[in-house]
Amino acid sequence: MIDKIRKILRQPLRLSSLTLESNRRIVSKALKALNCTGEWQEDKDTAMVRFDFQSGHFGIHLSRQHPQVELSFLFFAEAGMNDLNTVRHVCNQFNLNSDGPRFCYTINEKTNIIDLHILTTLLLDEDRAKDVLSSAMIDSFGWQSAFVRSLNEMKTDAKNADTNDIERAVNDLSRDFFLLREQELSHQQTAPGWRHNDKEPAALAQWMEKAFGMVDVVFSELTVVTDRLTVLHDREAIAGYDLADALIAGGAFVRPKAMLDLVFFLPSHPTVRRHMTFSLQQTDSCEAVLYYQVVATLLPLQAAPGRPMRSKEQQAQARSALLAYDLRSTKQLQDEFVYMWKEAKSKMANGAARQLTEEQRAIADVVDMEAGRFVYRGRALYRQKRYYEAIASLENAFRLLYAAFYRLGKTERDVFFEVCFMLGFCYDELRQYEQAYYYLTFTLGLNRSVYAEEYVNCMVSMGDFRSLGCIDGLLNELRGSLPEDEEEEIDPSLRSFLRFLYRRKAYVLVEMRRLDEAEKLLRRMVSDPDSSDFALGELAYIRHLREGRQTDREGGRKDK
Repeated sequence: MIDKIRKILRQPLRLSSLTLESNRRIVSKALKALNCTGEWQEDKDTAMVRFDFQSGHFGIHLSRQHPQVELSFLFFAEAGMNDLNTVRHVCNQFNLNSDGPRFCYTINEKTNIIDLHILTTLLLDEDRAKDVLSSAMIDSFGWQSAFVRSLNEMKTDAKNADTNDIERAVNDLSRDFFLLREQELSHQQTAPGWRHNDKEPAALAQWMEKAFGMVDVVFSELTVVTDRLTVLHDREAIAGYDLADALIAGGAFVRPKAMLDLVFFLPSHPTVRRHMTFSLQQTDSCEAVLYYQVVATLLPLQAAPGRPMRSKEQQAQARSALLAYDLRSTKQLQDEFVYMWKEAKSKMANGAARQLTEEQRAIADVVDMEAGRFVYRGRALYRQKRYYEAIASLENAFRLLYAAFYRLGKTERDVFFEVCFMLGFCYDELRQYEQAYYYLTFTLGLNRSVYAEEYVNCMVSMGDFRSLGCIDGLLNELRGSLPEDEEEEIDPSLRSFLRFLYRRKAYVLVEMRRLDEAEKLLRRMVSDPDSSDFALGELAYIRHLREGRQTDREGGRKDK
């Protein structure tokens, strides 16, 4: 009891008190409590202890410069040098999805083997060090199992794709997954982003057009809240205001966050004052790019006669985007493209087409250099989910290729259709469904399932009454090409497309409140591993509908 009272009355932990010596004492005590025998190595400013825990080889690194300690799970797996691209890709994926451990690798030049390691930063104190260390090491075993499983799957995928370029193989294999999870099942739109630099600012007028579809906005007042208050009234100054100016100056962040308050009018309602608030926050940076998050909320109008409660104006609308401020100049970006263009043409001329990178392959067959530049830039931004600026580049590429369509060779036409698909996808992400539909119609009849999936997603997202007929038409066409009762024997990609169509059909049937038909279809899908989660979620939603509890799809039905 006395010990518990002492712990309660103990002063809060101060980071300044965590010196190298105090951390060494805390770690030694915790290891002893865990029955681990450690071997210490020390010098003036650092210390390292190595020990075994449940057959795993661990280490803890202490530094005089930092109050935290670093737990390392070394050599938890290994791979051959031929799998370097795969290892790099899996490390990147796990580092993106992990909120604690970091995954890295080293190369043993003597054995030509890649060794893999897990590093975790921890903050220890006298009372909880044992529990924190034990929990972190047990978690490391879980991460080890997940990593090795993912690595083996990626190696199999790369082998099946007949390529050593795992980035390209995974991009091709994961595009369907991306479409299904971000557009098919969840109507919660993740915010796109654009990349810009000092020559191509992220202007407020561009944000209004691309994020909210508002053209010809009449700006009235912009209030910028940083460490001081700035108010702008000049319409041109507000329209051209660079969102990065509140956070970035001289190629570096000058503050972590800022707020904007915008007052404006729309030509359709010239007497109605609208308000939009912006939250800007620094997120990350690297050698050539500064990243920051923008969250903009269009505030709803107050209820008034002639303005229905469920009208669009009565609903708050929000957009969130990760923006990238490019520290490279426009000339540097142009020089990068010219280099890639010349190298691609050289490889093609020398019969080395198999050596083309994914970016070079996209422009290798484009005759018009200007069109190639827009394809290269737009495709790179699209791959990074920077849909705003991708649209600008891709639309330029579209216009040039469209004007010369009858003079294009087969491979150039394939590039044109890929541009149409990417434009449709970008506009779909921005909820500009009519524009997305326009571009996606160019891809009809090309017999590419990924194009057909995006076309169906677009129709369903905009609530087109023709959606069900379109899905049924594709199902009939697909079934007609298969031998009777051999649906499970078809190619995996076609089977994936077939299941996608069944999920979309079930979704539309629920939207049309044809619940009995939807339930019958969904119950057949429960046993399918690729669709079971979706089917169970939709069946639960149908139950809510039948019980009279209306649930908003966009806010209440998300894929788990």
